[in-house]
Amino acid sequence: MNSSNFLKLNFYFSVSLALLFSANVHALQLKTTEKEAITNDSIFSIVEKMPEFIGGEKGIFTFLKQTIVYPADAQKKNEQGRVIVRFVINKAGKVENAEILKGVSKSLDSEALRVIGLLPNWMPGEQNGEKVAVYYILPVLFKMTSEEGAWEMNEKTVVVIDGVKMPENFSTKILNPSKLTSASLLKPFPKEEKSRLIKLYGKQAENGVLLISSNKNEMYYALADTTGIYKNLDCKEEVNKPVFVGGISQMFKYIADSIQYPFVAKQLKTQGKVIVRFLVDKTGKISEPKVMKSLDYFLDKEALRVINSMPNWIPSAKCNDKVAILVTMPVSFKLEIPAAEKAWERNDKTIVLLNGERLPASFDLAWLNYGNLSSYKVLQPSTKEINKKLVKEYGKDAVNGVVLIETVK
Repeated sequence: MNSSNFLKLNFYFSVSLALLFSANVHALQLKTTEKEAITNDSIFSIVEKMPEFIGGEKGIFTFLKQTIVYPADAQKKNEQGRVIVRFVINKAGKVENAEILKGVSKSLDSEALRVIGLLPNWMPGEQNGEKVAVYYILPVLFKMTSEEGAWEMNEKTVVVIDGVKMPENFSTKILNPSKLTSASLLKPFPKEEKSRLIKLYGKQAENGVLLISSNKNEMYYALADTTGIYKNLDCKEEVNKPVFVGGISQMFKYIADSIQYPFVAKQLKTQGKVIVRFLVDKTGKISEPKVMKSLDYFLDKEALRVINSMPNWIPSAKCNDKVAILVTMPVSFKLEIPAAEKAWERNDKTIVLLNGERLPASFDLAWLNYGNLSSYKVLQPSTKEINKKLVKEYGKDAVNGVVLIETVK
């Protein structure tokens, strides 16, 4: 991997993590209190139905990954930072009139405008049932993590997810960026740092270490309004996340204690996760809950009821200015089902093979980016005969099932 590719790799990773929160590419559907007169040249900041990028946050990340190029002169000058771009998504969903609100340098500003100008059409915004033009603000992050001619990350770099070391030659391409919260690259220099990494992670760490943290609670945050947050361009603070009083664990406990399992869903033994999105406004009040991923009519209704019942949160802020944040999270429904009636489920002894190499028990299959897999096969231990065959081929743990994953070559 050459130096420019390494720079692009790290730039893409920075962009993917920024999209999880600070890029704020998702906007909430807000109701206006008064009916606004719409003219042919009206451009709105907030509308009832905000524009949506087809493919969502993952789609924007993929587009940036495939399109943006770190300018060579910016690399030589070690230029980096966040270019904040405002543009209009017109009635047809086309991106137009892009302008720099806060620039970094001539070359990085130009590259940001070039990429924004290439964005495909969005689903346009709507106000009072009519399609309208809407302002949108998107930060484009340029961050260099290596200098020309310096050490390069390679296929032997150690990958550690949530403190667990992955097998040698583990490919981060199989990971879905939206399931991650942070990533940091530990370089094997100077000599003292290299020795420290080898002591902690083994000899392979002489090729560097990539530390990744996953989104364990499936909580996602985005600004409800992208137009106001960058007005104070002198503010260097990141937007902090809204907080349920007592923390995330207390929030999930509150939800579990509040759920009244619907009778029909219980009779049908329906269980799983309803993904809900809601607004934590500038006062911390919860409003506008919406089901983003449905499970069952009755469970969907119960999930919304519980979310609506939550007490106020500690609101988000940026430089002492309160900020409205959109939160997406699961509401889990789980029944106590006798073991004899349960369908097969993966457990901590299930064998998961990636290109023939066993992954740690802690590897979460929800982290996978299925677009970069060539095959995904589950061998279930459904009968004694199948169990016997699995154990013979894969070892004694195969009685807990086997998951075979192959990546695109």
